[in-house]
Amino acid sequence: MDLAPEVVRMMRERPAIQVWLTLLQPHEAEDFDDIARIAGLEPLGRAWVEVDADRARQFLAAILHKDLAYKREVMTEHRAEWLAGEFLRAFGKFNSRFATNSADMPDVFPFSWAPATEFTFDAGIAVMGEAGSGVYWVADED
Repeated sequence: MDLAPEVVRMMRERPAIQVWLTLLQPHEAEDFDDIARIAGLEPLGRAWVEVDADRARQFLAAILHKDLAYKREVMTEHRAEWLAGEFLRAFGKFNSRFATNSADMPDVFPFSWAPATEFTFDAGIAVMGEAGSGVYWVADED
């Protein structure tokens, strides 16, 4: 897994109550629930929503760009888009699978989701790819 240290740093510094960024080597996780457990999140089971690569990038960019509670900008849209692309590319170009905790985009209201934490709001992306697997998740409070 090759994710530049500055990308990791910027993603972890996203203002939030808590941020999870877990990167795993190939075969460390069998499914999305394994990734969640390893990261310290609640497994979602049937509540995982699988999405394509473009939707995963849009979802992740929205999470990075604005907080979940009030939709306030927490980083520029340009930086959020760049970080989302870098994160997803790290898992390999082909045969990657992506899942979120919502069929809605987090920048719209109302936003419905399956919680993976005890916090008021949480959202993220789990990825399984040929170069490894991982998750980026954030939690916000109102």
